[in-house]
Amino acid sequence: MGLPMAKNLVKVYDTVYGLNRSKGKEELFAQAGGKVGLSLPELAQTADVIMTCLPLPEDVHNVYFADDGILANGHPGLVAIDFSTVSPDLSQNIYAAASEKNIDFLDAPISGGPPGAEAGTLSIMVGGKEEVFAKVKPVLEVMGKNIYYVGPSGSGSAVKLINQLMVGIHTQAVSEALVLAKALGLPFDKVFDILNNSFAQSRIFERHYTQFIAKDNYEPGFALELLHKDTNLVQELAEKKNLNLPVGQQVNELLREAKSSGYATEDMSSMYKFIQGKNNQSL
Repeated sequence: MGLPMAKNLVKVYDTVYGLNRSKGKEELFAQAGGKVGLSLPELAQTADVIMTCLPLPEDVHNVYFADDGILANGHPGLVAIDFSTVSPDLSQNIYAAASEKNIDFLDAPISGGPPGAEAGTLSIMVGGKEEVFAKVKPVLEVMGKNIYYVGPSGSGSAVKLINQLMVGIHTQAVSEALVLAKALGLPFDKVFDILNNSFAQSRIFERHYTQFIAKDNYEPGFALELLHKDTNLVQELAEKKNLNLPVGQQVNELLREAKSSGYATEDMSSMYKFIQGKNNQSL
């Protein structure tokens, strides 16, 4: 999602640098008018705003805390914004360490997937100092349509995990509903039309069915292993608060099982295939 977000920034701002582990993505960014060639320490020393969008919490930790990372090299007055899905604890740890160096940090996880990133219509939920949020809101508005200041550091990350809990549960509901519909011999398109205009409707149902299941194409828009990473974070957060989330816990375990069964790198909608297989139905 980082590349289309960065491309949108290039349309508005004259100087936007991109840095990616995949140099092929950097080349695509340069072709779109972006600038490349600076290292992370160089960017931290010179940029006004640095934005990170990374798949795993350990990636985020390393980019911020490594010797060649943002905090060790950032200058006072730098604003760092992390769009990744991580725990509130990690966001708060980065915020505290950044504050010691007079660097401002916002946790600003995103929702909307690659289509939202390309269209600039992402939902962005932000935690940190409200005055810093107000300062960079025009930048966020280039990438997002629904932008919310939630509260202190970690608040954005917390809301994103709640979102992912519901995404996981909705994904499981869609999978089980369609497996049942297939077993009953019902026409999928008609079932979708009916349910999509009834109380069973959800954006996840519409996404999973129209973009993946109906096409029998599970090239990932959002990989199943990433959803499992997120539901794991949800469970860790619930345990920290001494909460029992029984459905969320069961969905997390099913995602773990699906990940181990060969669906890790397929789209999260492939839970439909996994549940179908568990019921010994033909794929």
